[in-house]
Amino acid sequence: MYTVFVTGPLASGKRTACLYLAQQGFSHIDLDAVAKEFLDDELVQAQLVEAYGTAICESSGTINRAQLAEAAFAGEGSSDALNGIIWPLVGARLSDLIVGNSCQLDRSEERLVVEIPMLAEAPEMLDLADVVVGITADRGIRIERALERGMKLDDVLGRMSLQASDEERAEICDIVIENNGSLDQLYKKLDTWLASANQEQLF
Repeated sequence: MYTVFVTGPLASGKRTACLYLAQQGFSHIDLDAVAKEFLDDELVQAQLVEAYGTAICESSGTINRAQLAEAAFAGEGSSDALNGIIWPLVGARLSDLIVGNSCQLDRSEERLVVEIPMLAEAPEMLDLADVVVGITADRGIRIERALERGMKLDDVLGRMSLQASDEERAEICDIVIENNGSLDQLYKKLDTWLASANQEQLF
């Protein structure tokens, strides 16, 4: 199996890139979705409440994801507890999907794309990737896209301030694709990369 990690900052277009690769025959794993699954685990819930307090809970005791996000992205260092609790579990699940015997992934598939926004913050996962593709875009464009999604400006700026810099992210990427233009332009750049990979017989 040839495994492609796609990473990038908020609103850079990494989800769009992954969905396009899925249309080209890749299996697709969204690590954000995997992480959210663990929020239903009672042990994880207890650890998060210990770290952030009961304000992140619903009256039923379950985790309010919006409140958790607000607490985790409140300032520098505030996401450390969340990352320390969730990402080791996510990494173990991903390792099982890629190299283990999990039935959750179709082992007949030869190409896999993994959407992983915080790869620079979790470099231990790099060993699972054959190639890392970074999707980037100018800061102003990313802010505009995030606002169009319905995010609040303070939330957008707060999350951006806590993410790895473009320079830090570029250091772990094998290829960086700029996504300042249209969808067609992004797709053409992905097609160019796919053609190059096929020519090199990477998959």
